[in-house]
Amino acid sequence: MGNKKRVAALDFFCIGFGAIVGVGWAVSINSWMGGSGGPLPAAFGYILALVMMIPVALCYCELCSMLPVSGGGMAYAFRAFGDRVAFVSGWAAFGAFITIIPWEAIYVVDILSILFPQLKMGSPLYTLAGADIYIGHIVVGTLISIVLFLINRRGVSTSASLQRILCFALVGSGILAMICAVIKLDVNNFYPLYENIGQGSHSSFMGGAVSILASVPFFLAGFETIPQGIESAGGDVKSVGKTVVLTVVLSCIFYALLLVTLGGALPWREFVGFGSPSAALMFKEIYSGPIGQALYMLILCGAVCGLLTTWNGFMMASSQILMAMARVSIVPDVLAKQNRKYGTPINALKVSLAASIIGPFLGSGLIGSLTTFSAAGYVVSWMITAYCLIKLRRIEPELKRPYRIPGGVKTAWFAGLTMTLLLILLFIPGQPVFMGNTAIGLFLGWMMIGVALYVLDYRQRKRYSKLKRASFLFASMAAADMNIPGFMDLFEDDYRILSFIVPRDAIYAGKNLIELGWGKNHNVFIVKVERGTEMLMLPSGLTNIYGGDRVFAVGSRRAVRRFCDNQDVGEKYTMSTMKDFMGFGSTEKQVPLNCTEIPVKGNEPYCGRPIKATGIQENHHCMIIGIKRAGETMMMPEANTVVQKGDVLWVVGAESNIESLMELGGLE
Repeated sequence: MGNKKRVAALDFFCIGFGAIVGVGWAVSINSWMGGSGGPLPAAFGYILALVMMIPVALCYCELCSMLPVSGGGMAYAFRAFGDRVAFVSGWAAFGAFITIIPWEAIYVVDILSILFPQLKMGSPLYTLAGADIYIGHIVVGTLISIVLFLINRRGVSTSASLQRILCFALVGSGILAMICAVIKLDVNNFYPLYENIGQGSHSSFMGGAVSILASVPFFLAGFETIPQGIESAGGDVKSVGKTVVLTVVLSCIFYALLLVTLGGALPWREFVGFGSPSAALMFKEIYSGPIGQALYMLILCGAVCGLLTTWNGFMMASSQILMAMARVSIVPDVLAKQNRKYGTPINALKVSLAASIIGPFLGSGLIGSLTTFSAAGYVVSWMITAYCLIKLRRIEPELKRPYRIPGGVKTAWFAGLTMTLLLILLFIPGQPVFMGNTAIGLFLGWMMIGVALYVLDYRQRKRYSKLKRASFLFASMAAADMNIPGFMDLFEDDYRILSFIVPRDAIYAGKNLIELGWGKNHNVFIVKVERGTEMLMLPSGLTNIYGGDRVFAVGSRRAVRRFCDNQDVGEKYTMSTMKDFMGFGSTEKQVPLNCTEIPVKGNEPYCGRPIKATGIQENHHCMIIGIKRAGETMMMPEANTVVQKGDVLWVVGAESNIESLMELGGLE
């Protein structure tokens, strides 16, 4: 696999912001005003949305910098709660993602048809759910789908490069619209400040503002695309995590400013009656002649860029979350296959491509209904993510957290409870945020399809323990955090890892490691034992070995081969290099261990003692696998070897344990 290009925080901002803002402001901003009772209630509604969504975004900020892997909320749920909750989070989010893609494909060709009327020349091929389907729409939609597929096939970095260009064009057209609207702004156009024009059940300014929250899960969705691609992040993942919050904040402000400026450029009740694309049509109304026509065309071009940024962002995000679910056997593992050259989820991308191509064939009359349940999918994923942060703070407090959210778990509780309340209200008729019976039926149907797939994949999940599947999901995170020690090249030739399953009838089954004496008699030491869903790292001498355990032992190449000849390790054992086992080679990291060199200054409590009396393994849960002394190297030193001043210890252990061991000598 080739080296993946890294993606900077600015590129991730463009991915997230472009996926959020999209085209809604250009084609349907007047419907936001009509549904809220005016531009000011709608703008205030997005300020309320900002207050509601910042805690959610902060949860993603901490979690994605702590667990920088594909999958986003699904990966966090797997880590915190296991398979079932991860399935609910991942499948709900994937449904929301994948239905956006054909929607974008349809509306891109619709806007392009305004710019290029030739796309609607001739009679339609057919009519489906009241929408005419033209051959030009199908051809253009298919071509754009293939181009975006090929771009995303080359990796997140290539996708981000396109996203940056499109996002700048999108923002530029939005700023141009605000400036030109401000020139024509008249405060009288805001009056009445609030009026229910027959859209919605609200009866006050605040009620109109709250009603905008019904569209928040749809029009603010997209910041989750950042966690989906964070495996490709370059530099400090903390800064990448902060872009999640930044995209939400700036998107809400962007929407609010557009509502105020465009709502004040024309009497808003008149503007509500405009068709789509409403913003572009408004500029033809308030500016006459060539200027109005030029602004009309520029806003349409911005709308196309907005559609493409959302389309591109969700194509990337859909494939990444599908790959992550396949890694832990929630969906068929064939979807985890990656392109050998670019490392991209090639089969998952083909699913996204299929969703793109099918859009123009279905048309807006049918696909519009399919997107209505996406709000529930987003809210479910956001809600579970907030609870994941709370759970992980409790069960894995030692995990590195480059960013900690202000307010800690209190902020996460606010986010989780707010999303829980919003989810409940989405299903209650008569509430301002009720998503409708059609959307409820589609959402429940989608989740039932997922349940069927989840049940069918039961055997696939049972092939590997949860720990093994977790290693597939979080392997890139472990590899990204490791610094390769200078002595690691020796591991390629001199050290071997033996992996074997203890036969049920082995004569040594049931004995502890002290009784077995493998280290003393064979100079082979146990670094890991997998037992069901339990993983024992650097087990103590009192650890018993049972039939069915998968045991990982380290030793010199000669010692490991001699061990295999003299012990019953079964027929299906494997050997790998220590370098590969630790994740410094060409394969994925298999253990949450690091290794380092520790120079012995002479003031350490273990200096002058034999290894067996140092407490390095018993108290610090680390293992000495080598000692460099006076230019000579001792591989797998015996337990009676005395640690001396001037030695350089080669130590394996969990990062936190290695750090505590180094602190004994005043090292950092």
